[in-house]
Amino acid sequence: DVLLHFRVQDTGIGLTPEQRGRLFQSFSQADASTTRRFGGTGLGLAICKRLAELMGGEVGVESELGKGSTFWFSARLGIGAAARREMLPSRDLRGRRALVVDDSDHARAVIMGMLEDMTFLATEVSSGPAAVDEVRRAANEGRPYDVVYLDWRMPEMDGMATARRIMSLGLAAPPTLMIVTAYGREEMVKEARCVGIDHVLIKPVNASLLFDSTMTALGAAQRAAPPARAAIDKASSHQRLAAIRGARVLVVEDNDINQQVARELLEDAGLVVEVADNGQIALDMVRRSRYDLVFMDMQMPVMDGITATREIRKVKWLARLPIVAMTANAMEQDRRKCMDAGMNDAVIKPIDPQDLWDTLLRWVRLGEPAPQSGVASTPADQPERPDGSAQQDLPQGIAGLDTALGLSRMLGKRSLYVAMLRRYVAGQRDVCAQVHQALSIGDMPAAERLAHTTKAVSANIGATEIQILAAALEQSLKNYDPPLDVQRRLRELDSPLAALIAALEAQLPADQAAEVANA
Repeated sequence: DVLLHFRVQDTGIGLTPEQRGRLFQSFSQADASTTRRFGGTGLGLAICKRLAELMGGEVGVESELGKGSTFWFSARLGIGAAARREMLPSRDLRGRRALVVDDSDHARAVIMGMLEDMTFLATEVSSGPAAVDEVRRAANEGRPYDVVYLDWRMPEMDGMATARRIMSLGLAAPPTLMIVTAYGREEMVKEARCVGIDHVLIKPVNASLLFDSTMTALGAAQRAAPPARAAIDKASSHQRLAAIRGARVLVVEDNDINQQVARELLEDAGLVVEVADNGQIALDMVRRSRYDLVFMDMQMPVMDGITATREIRKVKWLARLPIVAMTANAMEQDRRKCMDAGMNDAVIKPIDPQDLWDTLLRWVRLGEPAPQSGVASTPADQPERPDGSAQQDLPQGIAGLDTALGLSRMLGKRSLYVAMLRRYVAGQRDVCAQVHQALSIGDMPAAERLAHTTKAVSANIGATEIQILAAALEQSLKNYDPPLDVQRRLRELDSPLAALIAALEAQLPADQAAEVANA
């Protein structure tokens, strides 16, 4: 074993010899005057003294009045037998290029030093605009960055805004983005995920955390894992879902793309799915038929999800019907609004299949085993039929469209993803004109709902830049921003959305795209 000695020094008011003598007693009061400026020690230091003694050590203080104090403790600890961990990437990840973005010189230096020790080729910049320029320059020179570490709080352009700008560059090989922050707030993490950033590092960042997070982000963790691990995890989910196979689920959603995505995911889980286009239709349906769970969108015409949920809860025999919000609004206040209306849970769009399945398992309770006939035996495992649409090549090289992300949200089904792209083209081609028309007649709820829908469906197909711009427009409408600001947000959305629609139309098969347009 080894005896370790720890010391913490300050330059405070210090202590007299008399005060030092009673400092480690319970409820000691060093300043006993009635107008005292400093409190006492309560039980804290007495407990510290006992803990140190239990660990084979001592605790004490060295102090001089007016010059400060040094508190110390010792503890006897065993010596570990494990070898020191060697934090070196696998050979195919050594020498990768990393960019550190932080306005703090010290914070940059710390992360730079750790990355260089891990064999990365690291560069540093002190602002968001400089990061965007550096990423663009490196890509143009054929030496793109593999990973970029973005501080969340920076003047002029914060980490989220910088991430959006980098994503909008349309690089052939965009870097992996990681947010580094001293604020581990839930809203910030959700915002990062909405932007498309899955990895958040909380300061202070140590070498082990930085190494593990970077290896996971660059795919080393997946390569190092046993080949069958992902299949085992997937099979486990499917085995658990077998217990609720045949459950009846109602999806309340006004957008056809979101309807189709939800239906595909739920039917692949072996559920019986029905769809309602708005809250009023849903209210009528749950009064007539029995459902085991309702997925409820928040923003819909005729009757929104909040109102529909309140009306459902007024019906005595529906008081225990599980209702789960299915919403693109990830903020905590939106979730609280759903819970206050009587909902049980929330699933954030774009829908992650695993989150959806976990929610089903949490809330669906079947009274008796459901019949097996006509229901898929295992969700998402059936290979696609070799028809033309399934074998069709996906669009390639479209700026702002992450086909890998979009495909993952369709359970890897190429035919479904291509179908969603066609629906996106048909449904979003005129959306900016529709928003403008709604604004011209003062229909703010309709304009906000259109922006909300564009945000959600863009996220579904992996159009991250459009998702972000539509979210900004929706927020501007929700905040009742001045008309000039709203129009500016609408113009910012119009051009890249039109470019995306044109690029999709150019790459989707002409005959099938025409069928959708003429439907």
